[in-house]
Amino acid sequence: MFIFYVLWMIVCPFLTIFCPTKIVGKKYLKVTKNNPTIFTCNHQSNFDPVILKCRVDTRFRIMAKDSLFRTKFKNWFFTKVVGAYPVARGEGDLQSIKTTLKLLKQDNHLLIFPEGTRNLDGVMSEFKTGVVMFALKTDAYVVPSAFQKRPKFFRFNKLIIGKPFKFSEMKEFKDCKVDKETLEKATEILFNKIKELKDVDVKEYRKLIRADFKK
Repeated sequence: MFIFYVLWMIVCPFLTIFCPTKIVGKKYLKVTKNNPTIFTCNHQSNFDPVILKCRVDTRFRIMAKDSLFRTKFKNWFFTKVVGAYPVARGEGDLQSIKTTLKLLKQDNHLLIFPEGTRNLDGVMSEFKTGVVMFALKTDAYVVPSAFQKRPKFFRFNKLIIGKPFKFSEMKEFKDCKVDKETLEKATEILFNKIKELKDVDVKEYRKLIRADFKK
């Protein structure tokens, strides 16, 4: 879509200049290139999804709150230009669940914020279980990531990308039943992975990345 490329050609340089963000660990995404993937991140700012789409993967389909789609123009803009689709927060949205599962089965890359809403104080809140449910049902890769600071204009920031993983490759989730206990256990693992990235020492993490790619 022509307007999509024009818009992102304008927005991406703007964000690079005014919201400078160093991406650490992008090499890890090579393994997810042609595979269904759920990219997850802490959520502190309205800039988060735009930075992630511009700087990490312009193919991201983004799960977004349904209030953004309530007028014809907004629905067109967020669906066709941004690549988002709606979810009704705080309730079981069957249509959103079906859409997400369908997109993953078609090998799409999704961006979902597990907290479900922004946290302006920088403290991560409890994760919803939706991300791990989608991952377990489709065997999609999950990519944990974290902004180390809240994105703001003229503030240098770092986005740390973790190693992609599949819950099905973990012993405790192999051939497991997707029930409440399983979802809670898997969600705790994801929470800890993102929390660790948010607080990681970047120099040490770069050493870890180099070691991984020497194997």
